[in-house]
Formats: sequence, C-alpha cells, structure tokens
Amino acid sequence: MRRLLPLAVVLALAACGESKPPPKKAAAPAPKAAEAAAPAPRPPEAEVAYSSVGKRDPFKSFVAEMGAAGGPVANRCSSPLGRFELDQFRLVAVITGLADPLAMVEAPNGVGYTVRKGACMGKNGGVVSTIRTGEVVVTEWAIRADGSREKTETTLRLPREKSLNLEE
Repeated sequence: MRRLLPLAVVLALAACGESKPPPKKAAAPAPKAAEAAAPAPRPPEAEVAYSSVGKRDPFKSFVAEMGAAGGPVANRCSSPLGRFELDQFRLVAVITGLADPLAMVEAPNGVGYTVRKGACMGKNGGVVSTIRTGEVVVTEWAIRADGSREKTETTLRLPREKSLNLEE
C-alpha cells in the first residue's frame, strides 16, 4: 500500500498540470463580396411557387374594375346633378297636376335644378322614379363586393314650415 500511495500522488499531480492548447487552424481566405451577398441555397422542398396569372390585383378597386369592364357602373350621371350625393340635395318645390310632373331641387352649392321623371341624380347614378305631392323618389342601384346589385330608393321631401300651417 505504501507503494500505491506515491503512485497515486504522481498521477494526481500529472492530471492537474497545464495541458497544451490545441493547434490553431489556418485562417480561411475571406469570401468575395458577390459570394457573401448570395443567399444560401434552400432545399427543394422548402420552395413555394406562386403565379398571379388569372387573379385580380388586390390593390385595385373592385368597383373600378367593374366600370372598366363596361359593367353597370359605367352609367353614372354626367350632368351637374351627378356631382353630389342624394342626401345633400334639398327639395324646394313640386309641381303636380301636369301630365309630366316636375320638381325643383337645390344643390349644396346653392344652384337650383329642375328635374322630371327619368332624370339622373347623385354620384351613384340614381334616376328620378316618382314625383308625388311633396316628395321625389330617386332609385339607385348599389353594387356589392360580390357583384350583386341592390336597389335603393331615397325619398326627398319638402320641409314642413310653421309659416305654411294655416290652422294656427
């Protein structure tokens, strides 16, 4: 046992000593700028192919495409009455009792216009469908995102004023 103890001490001291560092590798030459900018090649399973052929541009308006195709949007009002929304008009007068009744509307810019049945009004291409005592009905066709058309009727009425009330 006395022989083993000095041997164990020598082995322990040899293990605690400093070891030599691993030899340094030679530095690799610097890659060229063109090679450094090139992306690393991907495996073929990770590639995704996309083709926009036959698909509509998501950044263009659907309604503008309908108008360019000669759809129902192309028939907007080209008269001065087509520059304003229907709710901006004010009905001023209605003349009934004629074979072809007529009405007078005031635009937001203060100009008055005479309209008859079939006249074009509003930015959405509305058509005067009915002129009755005290009101004018304008029909518009709205186009939804799915391409279907929806009929909308807007009624312009004469304002009721207290000065016209004869009972007071």
